[in-house]
Amino acid sequence: MGLGIHVRDLRREEIRSLTDSPDDSFRRMCQSAPWESLRRGVMQHGTTVFNSLQLYRFIEELEALPPAETTATVREVLDAAQLALRHSGYLEFVGD
Repeated sequence: MGLGIHVRDLRREEIRSLTDSPDDSFRRMCQSAPWESLRRGVMQHGTTVFNSLQLYRFIEELEALPPAETTATVREVLDAAQLALRHSGYLEFVGD
């Protein structure tokens, strides 16, 4: 089972849910991110939650990726992060 990604609103109710690609490309991209990036903080096992303040930086990091690293899954996660931000909510990552 791969990384589950959940968009939650301010009351923590789920708005949208998606999963990493079958080859775990998003999880692997997070693991190879620089130490100071928020992406590096996405845990492979366990739960990671970004709040609205953190989402601004997370979105900037994803938008700054080179085109070769901007996979379909990265674009989906970027859309999910923007949706969470519009709802003043959270983006939750659940590792297996």
